Amino acid sequence: MLGNATTAYTFVNTATHLEEVCQQLNEQEWVGFDTEFIGEKRYYTLLCLIQIDCPVGSFLIDPIAIEDLSPFFTVLSNPAVCKITHAGENDYRLLFNKFKILPKNIFDTQIAAGFLGYNYPTAFRKIVEKELRIRLKKGFAVAEWDARPLSQKHLQYALNDVIYLEELYTGLSEKLRSSERAEWCQEEMDKLETAEYYYINPHAEALNNNMMPHLGVKEQVFMLRLFNWRKLEAQRKDYSKEMILQGKYINQIVKNIQQGASALKNNRLLPKSFFKKYGELLIELHEQPTTEEELEILKEIPVKNDSSPFEDITYDILYALIKRRCIRQGVSQNLIFPKSSLKKFHKNPEWMADDWRVKVLGKDLVALIKRPHRLKYTFKDGQFILA
Repeated sequence: MLGNATTAYTFVNTATHLEEVCQQLNEQEWVGFDTEFIGEKRYYTLLCLIQIDCPVGSFLIDPIAIEDLSPFFTVLSNPAVCKITHAGENDYRLLFNKFKILPKNIFDTQIAAGFLGYNYPTAFRKIVEKELRIRLKKGFAVAEWDARPLSQKHLQYALNDVIYLEELYTGLSEKLRSSERAEWCQEEMDKLETAEYYYINPHAEALNNNMMPHLGVKEQVFMLRLFNWRKLEAQRKDYSKEMILQGKYINQIVKNIQQGASALKNNRLLPKSFFKKYGELLIELHEQPTTEEELEILKEIPVKNDSSPFEDITYDILYALIKRRCIRQGVSQNLIFPKSSLKKFHKNPEWMADDWRVKVLGKDLVALIKRPHRLKYTFKDGQFILA
């Protein structure tokens, strides 16, 4: 069946109307919601549209026209109302970073699907097609959502992201219960209700730069300052950080800064216009005395332990075993953890003490994750033997 049929809705673009609508929403058992936003070429992501579906109808809220969205935030934080989303992490992260709002009582169809044999993440339209036998047309995934007025085609496309959420919620919930995975799924969704989940180290870009561990202290501090300056300048102008200084130039600047202004000016890989505008500032950032606070931040630089090719093979085999177990259990391995995180987990034995992950993987495989050196393999008589 082809979806994308015309859906009746109420457009909300005044504070008074929003207050009235949210009073109704707070009385519902469930509310499906999604957002449209624009993050390109700006530092602060612009919230452009909020789509709502619930038992009393569908609503489109215009956050560009309405300055105070607190009535809607009351709905999000109301534990009596179940909020249904797909890939809601993106919406919740935006709302937390911008307004410090945390949701309560949530259900995410993307997480739920990951416990029921789907890859994680999986597109909304694919789950709708398989679960509801409704085929959604591709539409305006990348659109000028800040334009006003929005066309009816744009608005109907936005509504398609919410009008099927409750039906998905009902079907996926039943499958989770019958497979005894509802509690596992709830554990993952509960994380989205905590401030810790959205925390990002303000110095993460600098600390995780691949060049950072190989620099002297003075250059490490300079890189820290350079990333921080770029962020503050982007905030001030509400530009993307790449519009202030492209990331591809940062390592070149750090490599050449200790040789002074001439080295930066004559480096053919660096834009002349940038040096002309900010050359003196770069030298000043490099020459300022190091503070105790900066030295404390440098202690957070991740320790890079170079692994041997044989260790890499061991981790590849271990992750293959994890993936095999997840396929058999019908749980996406990306919900367990990404492959890139496997090496760090064995250093933290408490990372899943009583977690649902232990039930999926089994205690023997968990023991190998914590002590990968116990994994032995060899070739014998034309066979690959894993012990």
